[in-house]
Amino acid sequence: MSKPHKPAKVLLFTAVLVSKEVDVRSILEVLSRKIGRICFTSRMMNFVWSDYYEGEMGEGLKRVFVLYSKPVERTEIVKYKKLCDKLELKYLKDGKRTVNIDPGIITMENIVLATNKAFFHRIYIKDGVYGEVTLFYKKGTYNPIEYWTFPEYRSTPVIDFFNCAREFMPAR
Repeated sequence: MSKPHKPAKVLLFTAVLVSKEVDVRSILEVLSRKIGRICFTSRMMNFVWSDYYEGEMGEGLKRVFVLYSKPVERTEIVKYKKLCDKLELKYLKDGKRTVNIDPGIITMENIVLATNKAFFHRIYIKDGVYGEVTLFYKKGTYNPIEYWTFPEYRSTPVIDFFNCAREFMPAR
């Protein structure tokens, strides 16, 4: 029989999507003040994987992934999802988002995104927030999950970001 134990702390990241009119540096400054010191970011990427956000945010969207230096408890993802939702509201223009901020956690075994939307492969955490295992770690790299990993998270630049971020994981 297995015995319950407290899991190791993990790393928090945010996936920040901005419209053309938003200076991402100002968003990163706010995130650093609200969440904590940023220790690593991906390069700025054109958001080419979907047109899902274009109706609300326009064309020419850019994405950057942000890693924070302070390890967190896994359940803190709920707090950060609520914070990111509030920050998105501060950047509304004419009732539409100009910024989308998705928090997640990096663990030794997987990448988990926080969402407010229920679906069959998402596990309810609390306070209306679900966790979605998006990538799993096997054979020296993070891997997508057939059928539901978003195309963006299947891409080489995103997987490379998470593999590099893994090196910042706290010691067990």
